[in-house]
Amino acid sequence: MSRIIRTALAMTCVLLATTGAASAAVARPETTRTTASIAVPPSRSAAEVGGVAFPGLPEGLGELSVFDSEDDGVAITTGVWESAGPDGGTAVDLSVTVVRAERFTSAVALHDWLVPWQERPADEAVYEPVLIAGDQAWLAKDQVFWLLRPGVGVSITLDENRFDAAALPNMATSAHELRRGRR
Repeated sequence: MSRIIRTALAMTCVLLATTGAASAAVARPETTRTTASIAVPPSRSAAEVGGVAFPGLPEGLGELSVFDSEDDGVAITTGVWESAGPDGGTAVDLSVTVVRAERFTSAVALHDWLVPWQERPADEAVYEPVLIAGDQAWLAKDQVFWLLRPGVGVSITLDENRFDAAALPNMATSAHELRRGRR
């Protein structure tokens, strides 16, 4: 149950926007901390989340909200772009998660933490190993994640019904850290 709560805290905006559900109070385990979100105007194809620049984002993204949290010693910053959905609710266009922890000493260490932490349904969590700028990464139908440098992992997930998932590797390649150690 605590894993579900952790995931809900880190991805609350994503889950609520996808289902159109209203916000609800959620009990948090002691190891999890969440701070307020920051709303940013709609994308102009570039953004910064968690000290990482993303210059290669697709045009047409909605409004960006950024959330900081901590889970099990991992600092997590998630940026979620939302726009109006066809049913009058909101839809998640793209989400970026930047995770920071000393435990991420290799791409495999990131993979072994991130995949179970996300708790994605098995049919969605089919990852193929790929290379991003010569480094190990994993690609799913709507997501790419990789180790930006030891201690810093990045995940990008997009709505593959509205945006071209083939652009995920290019988005990952263009991402770069702004200042080492910045949260």
